Amino acid sequence: MSRKTGFGQTTLSGEIIRTSDSAVLFDPGDDEPFWVPRRCCLDGSTLEDGDSDICVADWWLEQEGRL
Repeated sequence: MSRKTGFGQTTLSGEIIRTSDSAVLFDPGDDEPFWVPRRCCLDGSTLEDGDSDICVADWWLEQEGRL
């Protein structure tokens, strides 16, 4: 499930299941997990395994066909 914030970002419901220096592997629960670049997430540098409900830039979600 996703919810637009109105500020060019969308909140995605789910959980981060893996991280790297440049991206997080996000599991939305109802679809396959996918990698999201940290630079496209609000507070991307602080995200860790187990975090949930991330805010992602709309332009990236549209580019990836997820919005």
